[in-house]
Amino acid sequence: MTRGRLVTAALLVVAVIGVAVGAWLLVRGPQVPPSADAAARQDVRAATERFATAINTYDVADLDPYVERVTPLLTDDLAEQFELSTQDLLARFEQTKIVSKGKVEQVAIDSIDGDSAEALAAVTVTTVPEDVQYGQPRLRWRVSLVREGDTWLVDNFANVAVESAPAEDSEEGQ
Repeated sequence: MTRGRLVTAALLVVAVIGVAVGAWLLVRGPQVPPSADAAARQDVRAATERFATAINTYDVADLDPYVERVTPLLTDDLAEQFELSTQDLLARFEQTKIVSKGKVEQVAIDSIDGDSAEALAAVTVTTVPEDVQYGQPRLRWRVSLVREGDTWLVDNFANVAVESAPAEDSEEGQ
């Protein structure tokens, strides 16, 4: 065998091995330990639950603790918007003396990657006095989170309309 053919054969073997290893790595995909993925999902779930509970638990007669409890859960930009709007908005209800308590029933993660996540939170809200319930007693929040260091912070949130259960038709089957 000539030296040229030997080099060609060696290069061919290296190329075949390279393609095989590349295909194997491509099929195998990224190797993220299952515990890391589960831990990130749990962190997002916990951050969403803390936020949904905090945002729905307040006393309109004493808003400072409310703002102090919610703002650390938010990104800087959202915290600034929240502080500016909350005092004026909830202060309008001060005469009603509403005390609201939110209880998170369920959190579902819609999407997650290394630095952002989308989650949905189902919340039941109770108020005192009960006859001044503002809004729906059942709420759904779509929560956008971003990771800053090891902490998940809320970057945006919006209420999702809750559909009422359809009324049963008493004349069904007639």
